[in-house]
Parts: sequence; C-alpha cells; structure tokens
Amino acid sequence: MLPLLLALGTALGYGVANYLAPVLGRRMPLAAVLLGSQLAGLAVSALLTLGADVAMTAPGLALAGVAGVANAGALACFYRAGRTGNLSVLSPIAASGAVVPVVVGLVNGDRPGPLQALGIPLVLVGIVLAARRAGPTTGRRTDGLGWALLAAVLFGTFLASYAGAAADSSPGALLWSRVALVVATGTGILLLRAPVRVRPRDGALTLVPGLLLALGTFAFGEATRAGLLSVVSVIATLNPVVTVALAFVLLRERPAPVQRVGAALALAGIVLLAAG
Repeated sequence: MLPLLLALGTALGYGVANYLAPVLGRRMPLAAVLLGSQLAGLAVSALLTLGADVAMTAPGLALAGVAGVANAGALACFYRAGRTGNLSVLSPIAASGAVVPVVVGLVNGDRPGPLQALGIPLVLVGIVLAARRAGPTTGRRTDGLGWALLAAVLFGTFLASYAGAAADSSPGALLWSRVALVVATGTGILLLRAPVRVRPRDGALTLVPGLLLALGTFAFGEATRAGLLSVVSVIATLNPVVTVALAFVLLRERPAPVQRVGAALALAGIVLLAAG
C-alpha cells in the first residue's frame, strides 16, 4: 500500500506543479518562476537527504548531473510552452518523453514488451493529433507545440539518467541532480540576462512548484525502492491527468475534439510504456 500511496503523491505533486508554474509564468517573468521553484526544490532536497549518505561513484554522479541539466531544460521548455498554449494538450505531449528511456533500451539491446510496443505508436499518433490546430470557434490554438516536444525529449533524458543515478544512490541522486538543476538554471538566466525581479508575494508563489516537484521526485524514488517499478511507474505517469483536470476546471480550456483524442492517446501510450 505504501508504494502505491507514494506513487500517487508523485503524480499529484508533479501534476499540480506542472499546472501552477506555467500559469504563474503568464503573469510574471518565466526566469523568476524557474529560479524560485528550483531554489525551493534544492532546499527541500537538502532537508530530505539530511544525515543520509549522499556519496556517489563517479559514473553515478555524472548521471545525476546529466539528469539535473536535462530536467532544467525540460522545465524551462514546458513552462515556456504553457505560457501560450493549452496545458490540457501540451501536458501529455511533454510527458511523452517516457518514450526516450525505451528507445535508449532498444539501442542497448533491450526488447520492448507487448505493452511498450503498443504504447510507442499510441504516443506518436497522439502527438500528431494533439498538434492539430484548433479552429476559430474552438478557442486557443495549439501554441507552444515545439517547446513541448523539446521538453518531452529532455524529460525522457532526465528519466533515463536519473534512474541510473538512483540505482547508485537514491539520496545522492536526489540531492546532486537538484544541485545541477539549479546551477544549469542560474547559468541560463545569466547568459540570457533574463529578468527575475518580482514582488515579494509573487516570489513566494514561485517556491511552490519547486517544493511539489522535489517532494514528488523523492516520493517516486522511495516508491521504486519499496514496490514494483512496473506498478509505481504507471501510477506516477498519471500526473498529466492532474494537470489536464486543473486546466479544464480552473482555466476552462476546451481544446478541439481531435486534440482531446490526441491527448488521451498520448496519455494512454505513456501508461502502457510504464506498464511494459
């Protein structure tokens, strides 16, 4: 029961964070949302690993670094997409990065199970349908698609590298990937000279997504250690359902029917990939 609850916590934390951060980015500088949330995530990760052995081998530390940098890029791209596009469409597309670890496995000689073999084309077809632009009577067009696709690739890279790092040390992977994430985010902001100044109240709000993401990542790591990866992964990948539900209720997003079908197919494909 505990692994299932932890996995549900991951889905809820990720889903709420992936709704809240892009929405905040619509009314304040995106760099401020990224930096505030990631600093909060690092603080939570440090507290969660306090007293734990965070030492890692060189390969494990390298994987944690790659995971952090990829995660920084994925979040930046997804938040950028969500500033102008429908979260109910873009969220499943970004989450389709679950295809990447499967592809990596294929390159390394793995053979996908029947569920994964079915899930890959479902994800691809879902992306194509979700990318269809809405008509003039169906509301906002599918802006931000390119950013969402790039977020998917980077998110998949994060999944593949973080899993390897967590196998070396779960506390170490959590902490050092977060350090790399903050360093990558800060470096990008400095290079682009992106504005980060916000009002104190808005600054406090930017902390919330990072807190949720860090807690969700920790919960997922613990769930995989205590339960079956094939089970908890499926539950954790349901986080786009939370984002879509929030966008539907709070933002009143109404994508075109073909886009809703595409988003549903992409989500179904993600679940099959995790189940395989």
